[in-house]
Amino acid sequence: MLIRSGGVVMIMFRRGLVRRSVAGPATSSAVGFFAVVAGMAPTAVAVWWSSGQVAGLVVLCLVAGGYGLAVRNATGALVTAALGWMLFNGFVVHSHGDLGWDSGDAVRLAALTGAALLGALLGKAWAARHERPVVLESIPAPRAVQPASGLAKAASSPEVALPPARESRPVA
Repeated sequence: MLIRSGGVVMIMFRRGLVRRSVAGPATSSAVGFFAVVAGMAPTAVAVWWSSGQVAGLVVLCLVAGGYGLAVRNATGALVTAALGWMLFNGFVVHSHGDLGWDSGDAVRLAALTGAALLGALLGKAWAARHERPVVLESIPAPRAVQPASGLAKAASSPEVALPPARESRPVA
């Protein structure tokens, strides 16, 4: 974007203050797996402490939403939510890693998916809001010189326009 201000042309670019993701959906999904596995420890503590599955689901939704906020990648967040549902279903709802489907699994899967997508959406909105314009280069703009009427004749003579000659000295 070019902006003229006080005889100077500034070239403006937008640059984010938040790091840009160099990973694609596959890498962010693989990292998301480890985030969910690490998040299962506080989930297990919440299930044990509350003697119910709702507190564990809330903790795992916070993990999935926080990961979506960090990566700002919808595909990686969705895969992470699906992996979180599988771990929650296999180790909290059913025992010994057995996956099964019952009436509450659709709600659990929807909660994890919604939390992950909401986190990714909020992460993108936060990054877009906190981008700041940065001036990379300033170029002086040419100015039109309009001499005064009395000075126009004096400036056109060669004697007045040239600076006085200086004596040159050898450098020691």
